[in-house]
Amino acid sequence: MSHPLPLSTQQTASSARSDLLRKGYCVVDGRLPRGTIEFLGQWSDDWLDGFERPDRWKYQGSDIHVIGLRNPAKRYPDYPKDKVVDFLIEHPSEIMDELGLGDFKAGGAFQIISKPKNGPPLYWHQDWARWDDPLSMSPWPQQVFLNWYLSDTNRENGCLRVIPGSHLKRFDLHERLVPPHEGGGYEVKETNEWMFFDHPDAVDVPVQTGELVIADARLLHGTHANKISVRRTVLLGWYFRRSNEVPVDWNGPIPEEIRNRDPKTPFVFNRQPGEFLR
Repeated sequence: MSHPLPLSTQQTASSARSDLLRKGYCVVDGRLPRGTIEFLGQWSDDWLDGFERPDRWKYQGSDIHVIGLRNPAKRYPDYPKDKVVDFLIEHPSEIMDELGLGDFKAGGAFQIISKPKNGPPLYWHQDWARWDDPLSMSPWPQQVFLNWYLSDTNRENGCLRVIPGSHLKRFDLHERLVPPHEGGGYEVKETNEWMFFDHPDAVDVPVQTGELVIADARLLHGTHANKISVRRTVLLGWYFRRSNEVPVDWNGPIPEEIRNRDPKTPFVFNRQPGEFLR
């Protein structure tokens, strides 16, 4: 595996941004201060040990939502609050700027997702919920997730796997997947052929502790099973573009559907890709 360099040069930042636009994800140095991983590991363990694991967490492992104090999630005011989430939200700001994502705003919450020892794989899914909107065709990301892994990951302990390019191009899986999580994913059987399909276009995304995965919400992704006796934890945060307009610095092609998009197009929650994924 080739390891990403810190985003210290325009060339490196340009390469990472190219991966994000073309493949739908990139892996960069998270620039975490010394001792941060150990601190976050203990912090997340404390949260995990204090929660009873419901059946719906079978495939995710856990799904604890915590919001910041300075950066509250306005949609979820009743989530527990912790200042550590403010660090997780604010620390990547320089990295986001260098990747051309400076116009993104954090949703205010981070999820503690920990696959327990011998935990099953996470099914294929994507997390975009605006498939009725022409913005679904945007060649730039409108919504991304940031993954901080608290240990090295590989196929044995349940690393991320993705289908590069699936954020912009329709694949056979799109027609066959059950909507994720509360949409039906919680209830699928491990024998479901398509939800856990060993797709020929899938690639593993193993990372080293301290690296940061940034991925488009439209990207098809899942994880391998955790086959070892130690749980594998990731801290996941969502970031959204502040605007639905074309980015001011965008100099690439713009789909005609977006050029003609009504700026008053309402948000309609729909996780099923339709006509705007081709």
